[in-house]
Amino acid sequence: GNNELRRKAASGAVSGLIVPHAGWMYSGETAIRALHLLRLIKPDRIALLGPSHYHPVDAVFRDKHDCWETPLGRLQIIEDNHFKPVKQFHAEEHALEVLMPFIRFFSPESKVLPLVIGSLSQAVANKVAQQLAGTGYFLIVSTDLSHFLPETLAREKDRESIRKIESLQTIGVDACGVNPLKVAVEFCKLKNTSPKLIAYTNSAETTGDSSSVVGYAAFWF
Repeated sequence: GNNELRRKAASGAVSGLIVPHAGWMYSGETAIRALHLLRLIKPDRIALLGPSHYHPVDAVFRDKHDCWETPLGRLQIIEDNHFKPVKQFHAEEHALEVLMPFIRFFSPESKVLPLVIGSLSQAVANKVAQQLAGTGYFLIVSTDLSHFLPETLAREKDRESIRKIESLQTIGVDACGVNPLKVAVEFCKLKNTSPKLIAYTNSAETTGDSSSVVGYAAFWF
């Protein structure tokens, strides 16, 4: 249960989280079910991985700023020269930005490396995971699940995606962050762990509209 997970977090047995990134009213509660663990983990360095919704990118890009503003104060950004800085890929991207206030609230001392991740092969994903694991990053992966399906179909699709993510597969996973998930899978293999579901919901619970929903899940690994 929740208490056991808190114990694991406090003892250093949690090396990453997967959380959704829709508007806070839709997926914020699901994200917090995982992100509150940061209060116990207090990671020095967080690699925050998300997809590029607006630019078709085929590599991994960091942001060039030295800090990001949140309504709760600033977060220091890590300058990691293993990754190329490209400001424009980060400028419009919401997938990382919406999580920053939660990180600032639960672990204000953490420094963050925001990475926008485009389409990558498993081999490149493995290289990125080795780099992040080898330099001691805590991983947070930002992704939603299925988009704009009727709720019954969405639940079915999302259940299948959750099962695949938990068994370290990404082929056939219906998620906008499937490329960041590839890195998470390789990171898990290096750490000899796998994602475990904390919470699942979808947008119908907020909107009341079950004709077209987006799925949200939170995991720890």
